[in-house]
Amino acid sequence: MNNSDSLFVKALNKEKLPTPPVWYMRQAGRYMPEYRKVRKNFKNFLDMCKNPEVCCELALQPIEAFKLDAAILFSDILTVPDAFGLGVKFVENEGPIFENPVRSTSDIKNLNTFDPESLNYVYKTVSSIKNELPENIPLIGFSGSPWTLAAYSIEGRSSKDFVTTIDFIKSNKEEAHYFLSRLTDACFLYLRKQVQAGADVIQIFDSWANVLNSEELVEYSINYTKSLIDALKKDQVTSNTPVILFSRDPKCNAETLINTSADCISLYWGMNKFDLDKANGKIAIQGNLNPSILLESKDVIKNETYKILEKFKDFPGYIFNLGHGITPDIDPENIKYLTDIVRKF
Repeated sequence: MNNSDSLFVKALNKEKLPTPPVWYMRQAGRYMPEYRKVRKNFKNFLDMCKNPEVCCELALQPIEAFKLDAAILFSDILTVPDAFGLGVKFVENEGPIFENPVRSTSDIKNLNTFDPESLNYVYKTVSSIKNELPENIPLIGFSGSPWTLAAYSIEGRSSKDFVTTIDFIKSNKEEAHYFLSRLTDACFLYLRKQVQAGADVIQIFDSWANVLNSEELVEYSINYTKSLIDALKKDQVTSNTPVILFSRDPKCNAETLINTSADCISLYWGMNKFDLDKANGKIAIQGNLNPSILLESKDVIKNETYKILEKFKDFPGYIFNLGHGITPDIDPENIKYLTDIVRKF
């Protein structure tokens, strides 16, 4: 990784910096007019994700617009379940719908073998972005966590509480664990290929950690995320690639997340009681402004942002980000303003 001048990489290495690096989850997306112009050319979102040239353009849009400290691959976490043959489609105003959700033990037994080469379009996108980026701007590759991918695959769509999924894992414990193991292996191969293609950093999105109670969280999510990170840390290709873990509002303490061996924990916006003393010197921290603050006045944005920057100013290895992704209703001018005030702090 030739990013020795990168603020982002320095922060991931737990260096204390006078100004934190800044990037945003969902920094390429519907809030940007440039993005919407490209998006309208594609009927299905996943078709757009399968076009490396277009995804490269989308990933670079926020870098050019806001001069951020890291780029992130433009893709979707559901490429992996799609490669298992679950038939992922994106329906306007509904989100992802699975044509072949996992609803029985035979569905799990009959899953396609995961072939990392079937996601070649993602690795081509990684290479294209990397070739276009300035040398000091690292590229983040990513995948969903095994648990989050399982939740989508069983539920067959997005959900607030994933009742179908929770019922399934309770009634079919052994098969659920087998499925999670298969997904963990797939995520490892997928992320390894992303690093080979040029990704400098990996982020794992555990977007549905919040639907599990504290015992379930460890059993079905944390244990598999830890297995995935351990595999990445042991492999020759990925051993030196920093790993960021974003876990959405998990019912656990700071130590549980630190013990996953992630290099950095990305805090959800509601995680304001995270024990920084336990984290100090062990991991970097990323986050965690509530994205909804960006719908408020500039004074509110500044006050709330400065509260966060003040809290983390002495923490060695801090990256400014939101506590979730940018939503489509946010004005790009507010992203520009936010970036400027972080830089001037």
